[in-house]
Amino acid sequence: MLILSPTTRRRRHVWALLLVPAALLSACGGSSTTSTSPSSTAKPATPTAPSTSTPTAAATTACTGADLTLALGAENSASGGQQGMTALLANHSSTACLLSGSLQAQLLDSSGHSLTTSLESTPPTGSAWLVPDRVALDAWWPQPGEATLTISWRTGDVQPGQCSGAAPSAGEVSLSVPGSGSVIGVVDSSATMAPCKGVVELGAITQATAPQAFGSVLDATFGAVAEETGLTVTESCTPTPQQGCLTSSTGPILGSANTAAFQHFDHFGTGGGAACFSYVYEDSAGWHPLDVACTQNTGYNPSVGSSDYIFGPGSGCANVHSSPSHSSSVSGCLTWTQAGSGTQYAVDQGPTYTAETDPISGQPSGTIWWHLQGQGWITQDFLVAAPQA
Repeated sequence: MLILSPTTRRRRHVWALLLVPAALLSACGGSSTTSTSPSSTAKPATPTAPSTSTPTAAATTACTGADLTLALGAENSASGGQQGMTALLANHSSTACLLSGSLQAQLLDSSGHSLTTSLESTPPTGSAWLVPDRVALDAWWPQPGEATLTISWRTGDVQPGQCSGAAPSAGEVSLSVPGSGSVIGVVDSSATMAPCKGVVELGAITQATAPQAFGSVLDATFGAVAEETGLTVTESCTPTPQQGCLTSSTGPILGSANTAAFQHFDHFGTGGGAACFSYVYEDSAGWHPLDVACTQNTGYNPSVGSSDYIFGPGSGCANVHSSPSHSSSVSGCLTWTQAGSGTQYAVDQGPTYTAETDPISGQPSGTIWWHLQGQGWITQDFLVAAPQA
C-alpha cells in the first residue's frame, strides 16, 4: 500500500558501513508498534528559505576553521550543464562564533590531495552566528544556529558536458575561513562533482532557519526519510537491481516529554539492506526534521536501548550535561571518534527537545537530547556518524 511518495528526488547516502545481508537488520532495534499512514499526504520537506538579515550580538567571536564542521548536500542539476550543492556549516566549540565575510574553496580528491581549483567570480560576503555544541549533520535539513552556502559549477565550457580542459573529479571540498584556517567536507557518494577546469562558484554565507514544519509527527518522520532516500515508503516491498525500497513496521517512538521522536525504517536492496532512522522535534510551529541517518550496525545513531559511539571532528570531546539543556551544569566530557571505535555508551532515555536561545548570538539553539546511562544528557549531534574527511 502506498503511504507517501516524494515529488523531489534528492538523495543522500549516509551508510555508516558497507552493505550487509538484510537479515542483520534485526540488530538495529525498533519496536513492534504497528505503523500507520500519515494524517495527510504532505509534500516532502523542502528547506525553508534562509533569512537574509544580518545577525547581531553583544560580543563578537570570529569562527575559526578548527571550530567548524562541514556537511555537503546531494547534487542538484539545472539547465545548461550547471550543477550545485548546498554546504552546511556548524560550530562544535563551546562558545557561539560569528562566521563573516566570504569563503574560498579548494577541491580535493578522495585522498585529500589538492586538485586544480579556481573561482568563477569573487564570492559575495555574508554572515551567520553559529551556536555551540553542533556538528553539521545533514545539509538537507539545516537547523537554526547553523550556516549554509551554495557551491555551483559547470560541466563544460564548449557545451554542457563538454569541457575544453580537464574536469577534475572531487571527493572532498575544503573551505577556507577568512584568516583563520579551513574546514573539509566529503562529497556525497551519489554526486559527480567534476567542474570544468576546476572552476567553482560560491554563494554568500547565510543564516539557516528552521526546516519546514509538518502537522504531525508521522508526517514529519515519513516525509523526511522519503525525501532523504528518494524512495516511496511502503508496508512491504521487493527491491530490484534498478530500485531499492523502504518499509516501516514501527510507529514513531516519542520521548517522555513528547517533544521529539524517532522512527525506524528498513531500506532494502538486492545486495542487502540497512536501517534508517528519522529524527524529528516539535516546537510552536509544528514538527521539524533534524536528521535522517542510515546504518547497517549499531553504534552509529541513537535509539533507546541501543549503545552509541561519540562522534566528532579530529580530536576532542563532547560535553555531557546534568539535564537536557545547555544551561545545565556540565557533568563530563566524552572523547569522540571519527569512526566506529572507542567506547560505546548505553542510551537509556530520550529523545527530548529543549527550546533554547544562545545567550551570546541570540540564535535559537534548541536541539534533540539523549541520556547516556551513568553519564548524563548529550546532544544528538555527537551520537550520529556523519561523513568524515
